Parts: sequence; structure tokens; C-alpha cells
Amino acid sequence: MASVLALSVALSNKAEATAAAPSFEVVTLGGETFSKDSLKGHPTLLVFWAPWCKVCQRELPLLSQFTSKEKPAQLGVISIGFADSRGNVEGFVKAHAEAFAFPTAFDIDNDVAQVFKVTATPTLILLDGQGNIVLTHRGAGLLQNRQFKDFLSTLKG
Repeated sequence: MASVLALSVALSNKAEATAAAPSFEVVTLGGETFSKDSLKGHPTLLVFWAPWCKVCQRELPLLSQFTSKEKPAQLGVISIGFADSRGNVEGFVKAHAEAFAFPTAFDIDNDVAQVFKVTATPTLILLDGQGNIVLTHRGAGLLQNRQFKDFLSTLKG
């Protein structure tokens, strides 16, 4: 009986190490649909932002530069505008096209942000190829985050 108990404890601890991402679906401003299922096998960075967020306004161009110049080919990036109107999100993207070197979606009714428990802008969520959340980063500085850099190093090899 003790070995069965030990096995169940080991399995539950392993499950807590990586959290499965919730099911979600977003449609980009260009009409492309992404979901948890469609991203299987593709590590992806989800960037939750809002047009009025000053930190987002500074970070989005940095992420765009990273996407264009340094991002490993295996890593996808999708930005998700939320906490504002669709018109404001679309207007910001059009006015700052250089900051969006990746597909951008509008989160209708903040549904996707809610299932990921996003409460701050920006929030960046890194999913591995199995659909697990490996990092949740709030605020500026993702590109300097050690855990993010470590994850990227696993993709380049």
C-alpha cells in the first residue's frame, strides 16, 4: 500500500511542476485562428497588452525587434489586445505597425485573459510545445528574464 501512495504523491507533484494551459481560441485582426489545440507542437509566447498601458507601449517594440532578429524559428508569438475596445486595439496596431512583427488578436470580452487569470498589463505567458504554461511574466523585462532565456536556449539546440 505504501508504494501505491508514494506513486500517487509523485504523480501529483509532477503535475504541479507544469500547469496545462486552459483551452482558448483567438482570431487575429488578419482573420487567422489560434487555439490551444492548433498550437500543439509549437512553443508560443502569448503577449497580453492594452493600448493605454505605458509599459506595453515600451515593451511591444522590443518584442517586435526580438521577433524579427533573435527569436528562434520554433517559437511563435501572438499578441492579444484586451481591456479596451476593439477599435482602440485596432487603431493602436495600425498606428504602431512597427511594434507588431507578430499576429495580433483582440480578446472579445476579455475571455482569454480571464481563463489565463491575467490581471495586469503586460502579461506574457510562455507555452511549451505540449500546451503547458512554463512561464508567466508580468510587466517589463521579459527578454532579460533568466527562465525565458533558459527556455529559448532549449529551442536553439
